[in-house]
Amino acid sequence: MALCYIETYCVHVMEIRVTLIPLTEKDIKIGTPLPWDLLDVEGKILMEQSHIVDSQPLLDQLFKLGIFRAAPERNAAEEKLAEESGSPANEMQISSLAQIQLAPGDLVQLQTLHANHTERYQVKMLGFHAPISILVTSPTSQGKLVFIKEGQQFLVRGFVGKDAVAYKTRVIKSNLSPFPYLHLAYPESVQSMRIRGSARVPVELVTSVQAPRGKGSAKIVDLSWGGARMLSPQSVADKGDDVTLAFRINPSGLDVYLTIKAKVRAVSRDEINAGVVATGVEFVDLNDQDRLYLTNMVYQNLLKDNL
Repeated sequence: MALCYIETYCVHVMEIRVTLIPLTEKDIKIGTPLPWDLLDVEGKILMEQSHIVDSQPLLDQLFKLGIFRAAPERNAAEEKLAEESGSPANEMQISSLAQIQLAPGDLVQLQTLHANHTERYQVKMLGFHAPISILVTSPTSQGKLVFIKEGQQFLVRGFVGKDAVAYKTRVIKSNLSPFPYLHLAYPESVQSMRIRGSARVPVELVTSVQAPRGKGSAKIVDLSWGGARMLSPQSVADKGDDVTLAFRINPSGLDVYLTIKAKVRAVSRDEINAGVVATGVEFVDLNDQDRLYLTNMVYQNLLKDNL
């Protein structure tokens, strides 16, 4: 299982499928009427449209609960376009944790629910006892144990096979013996979304390219977790070359520097930009951590581009 950020959730409200978009501090202005209903993680209305959030303490409390708005409904033409373009929006499902089949050793992410700052911690699944609790390792930051209060709420996010999953939980118990670990409340339901294996997203990432002919630079303009398409003023490698790419990505605000081995699969003149060379590469020998970060980046952009 590889970690994946999920930026939308899906719930059933009165048997109507509703896609939820989490809100950030910049989305709500104190003293200004809400442009949409304010929903909790289950899709229930916390504040109706046009209601005014009149104080910072109230806003802080709302963010601790986790607040969302409903995604705009698509018409028939938009649904068809989304299907043809590979949008995952219609593949959101609600299931149980048992159906997801999380296993000991799987990596998941804990995201805090707070108005002014959102921390994300990578932890490991230790096991679970349905329907009581899930056991995970205690989070650390820069090699130090993070203090976690009992009752603190988290969004748990992860990646199982081709499914991205998310659910809300709270800390039941924090233990330090025989090693630091947490008991998290067992969720009643889990949101999951199938990710297409061919999913690609447009990006603009400057990368260095170490090739047999020497070192060059290019811009990655198309990225998936299996490969990339690069543009450069001149050719940086030949078809069949083994190359090493070094570039930075920023999944959900986390700066990550990747050094990835790849094989050049295609070299051609770009059809749109005259005098520019397009190079297609396939990533090879990806370690679990790099695959995790690439998955995060691609999935985050898929959601952003299709909602």
